[in-house]
Amino acid sequence: MKFKYIIILVLIVSLSSCTKDLDVIYNNNPDRELVLTNPENIYGLTTSLFFNWYKAQYHAYTFSPVLAMWTMADQGTSSWLNGGMYDLSSEPRAEFNNSEEYDWKLITETYDHRMYGDLTQANDILFALKNGLEIGELNTNGKGEDTELVHAFSSFIQGLTLGYLGLTFDKSFIVTENTDDPSLVEASPYNVVIDSAVVSLDKCIEICNNNSFTVPDDWINGSTYTNNELAQLASSFAARLMVYCSRNATENEQVDWAKVLTYTNNGIQRDLAPYMDNVTWKNYFFHYSVARDNWVRIDARIINLMDPDYPYRYPDLNSESAPGIATSDDARLLSDFSYDGICNFKPERGYYHYSNYEYTRYPYSFSNPDYVIDFSVTENDLIKAEALFHNGAKNDAIDIINNGTRVTRGNLTPLDYSISDADFLKALFYERDIELIMTGYGIAYFDMRRRDMLQEGTPLHFPIPAEQLHVINLPIYTFGGVANADGINTSNGGWFPN
Repeated sequence: MKFKYIIILVLIVSLSSCTKDLDVIYNNNPDRELVLTNPENIYGLTTSLFFNWYKAQYHAYTFSPVLAMWTMADQGTSSWLNGGMYDLSSEPRAEFNNSEEYDWKLITETYDHRMYGDLTQANDILFALKNGLEIGELNTNGKGEDTELVHAFSSFIQGLTLGYLGLTFDKSFIVTENTDDPSLVEASPYNVVIDSAVVSLDKCIEICNNNSFTVPDDWINGSTYTNNELAQLASSFAARLMVYCSRNATENEQVDWAKVLTYTNNGIQRDLAPYMDNVTWKNYFFHYSVARDNWVRIDARIINLMDPDYPYRYPDLNSESAPGIATSDDARLLSDFSYDGICNFKPERGYYHYSNYEYTRYPYSFSNPDYVIDFSVTENDLIKAEALFHNGAKNDAIDIINNGTRVTRGNLTPLDYSISDADFLKALFYERDIELIMTGYGIAYFDMRRRDMLQEGTPLHFPIPAEQLHVINLPIYTFGGVANADGINTSNGGWFPN
């Protein structure tokens, strides 16, 4: 597959999050060379990199697959068509409609555009630095005071954009500042894309470890990051990408867990939680899944984990009564979830979509600006615990679980060191299912995918969007549907109890 970049123009608009206001169209533009040789312009482009990445993840329901992924994982549930939620979570699972006529094609098409647009921006910045551009006032050594800040941050975003393309699609185009001719680049499989992303994150870590700087608080809105903290953030993301890349349980076992452990040991010590000011920074995932009543709810699968007497699948109301209020030893059932006896979903689309539980742990809404967690210290700890387990240090992994949210928030009994491997993993993924809800793009989907627990027929990743395939003159292809279940591109597993 030859790379022909669809987005010819990248518009950098004046943002309140940017230190330098720019109104620049670049790529195939006569002013592009002027932009990329001007230190102030390059600095200004860097200020919007994380914002652009964040917007690509969470501008649901139309422009990101995040809501569809949540329902495909049976962590959230909805019978509404928006964002492909109904199409991709209906039972039995159907093929993903990868056509330019599909009503919800933008969940992959626009996501693809935005990620490559951000990648192109990061690459151009890195190309300018590669050609010797210095950013900021020159010091006594002739180096720009902000050059390494821009270098590290652009490498960070290069890693994030490549990484999330690798998590989402079966193939993607690896293009960096070192790519001579993008038109000759062929699409690489997801694991190769992830490897390339980790290389970029490693470059960020290397720069951070050898320099001193501070990321301004409007780049990741509301929080400054020292060079050491940016290195920690890049380390955690590297661990996240390596683990969540797996498409099935076999691949999950083959993860380089020793390397993951190193990354988590060097990982974040505070949550990545940009401030949503609801002017420039907004999280539409939260808005449509929490703030809008009866839009998306918590699937019965999650409530059943906390109360085994609660039905794991919402019953058909033509034959059974609606389930009542669940009870649990886990204190989070009361602190994080709210019961609502009325569900206004469409019954003709399947009662299995119904739920009486909403997720109400976080107060953020479009009327209530707040910090919104994207990567929590808890997640880093749980990845570390999993890595310790796979490296033969189960007791150390148990210590992490017992010193963490299972006890501190859930008030559950600590795990015993004699617990079986199977029961330990069950407890670990229980914590992930309950504690990490809505704290990152696709987490529940990636977890179910790498455990062979997505319902049979669920796509294990998305195909290259039809629009892109038309540009490069390749046939349309897709994944999903029970008839195509192969455990490679389409799930042949499932989570329903026997």
